[in-house]
Amino acid sequence: MCKRPMSWRPHLTFAVFLLTTGCAATPTEAPKTSENPEIVLPEVVVTRVDPAIVEQRFHEATAKLVREEYKAAAQELDGVVALSPSGPWAAPAAFNAGVAYLSLGDYPTASKRFEQSLEKDPDGPTARAALLRLARLGAYLEDWTGLEAAARKLLQRSDLSVLEKIEAQGALGLSLASQDKVDEAFDVIVQARNEIEDRRLGEAGVPPLELAEVSFALGEIRRKRSETITFDPFPPDFGAKLEERCQGLLDAQSAYTDAMRSLDAHWSAMAGYRVGQLYQDLHRDVMRVPVPPLAKTVRQKQLWEGAMRLRYRILLEKGLKMMEHTVKLGERTGESSAWITRAREAKRELETALATEKEALSKMPFTEDEMRQALEELKQKANPPKTP
Repeated sequence: MCKRPMSWRPHLTFAVFLLTTGCAATPTEAPKTSENPEIVLPEVVVTRVDPAIVEQRFHEATAKLVREEYKAAAQELDGVVALSPSGPWAAPAAFNAGVAYLSLGDYPTASKRFEQSLEKDPDGPTARAALLRLARLGAYLEDWTGLEAAARKLLQRSDLSVLEKIEAQGALGLSLASQDKVDEAFDVIVQARNEIEDRRLGEAGVPPLELAEVSFALGEIRRKRSETITFDPFPPDFGAKLEERCQGLLDAQSAYTDAMRSLDAHWSAMAGYRVGQLYQDLHRDVMRVPVPPLAKTVRQKQLWEGAMRLRYRILLEKGLKMMEHTVKLGERTGESSAWITRAREAKRELETALATEKEALSKMPFTEDEMRQALEELKQKANPPKTP
């Protein structure tokens, strides 16, 4: 899987660098008398910013941004904002500072600069681009409340392209799902998917990057809904509940796989980790299933435990395979987000869990065939055939 860079295209229409000029006003001395002793007043300096020089420095910083001198450009643009915080170049300077910090990989600072540019000119020419970048950074930084705020502001605009609107809907859906507002998130994602299907977007070739967030958000919704199905206490319709949980897993996996199709390393890392986590969490939940009442003797209880370990070990194997794939993706593409770190940690956990399962099975006083047969017998007793 190749890495498609995140869409951080610099907006080079606005940039600023500032210079101060000024003059000093001399305070008036009070007449010296015996009744009016000498009072020393501090010097008062009045500084005036020359707009022409501000604009000149703006364009000088822009040139550095174009030449990819990001560190120098970021510092100079910050200086512009500090020198003339209410001037006409403050908002575009803050925006371009965000672009510079983004290019340096300093995402938290970049996000702050885009917010600053919006505060200074919420309806200016950089506002739309700043909101789009804030939304992407919100997802990357997992700032779900910030992502929701940026997405809602985007969706209030009338100047978004079709793909930008879909991306904003995906951002809103993801932010809501991540805050456990699953039903509200689902309604938003349904709107986005209807738009995608009506326009047949992403059906041929690599889907546009803007669709990845919609797919990932749908995966999150399906994952959260499926994981409300648990098995402790032991449900009387265990087989049906397990089948429902497994179907939810497969549905979520399908959505995450669609997110991977965009070939963006970050979204692929997020989706890959989540797929592995689906199997890891399902294994955890099924292994919490208590021994059913039908298993009364020590032998029956041991057979139940062994059969469960044997049958559901494959979940650990599938989860480990996906975590390994995600870690290799990071190594191959240079992706180094928190999702790769999580995948490495989960990989170690799954390796340990798999080794534990194999060791436990090796100590069982039964063959694998005996354990499988015992599980089938218990299932048949729990769900006897209905009389016609």
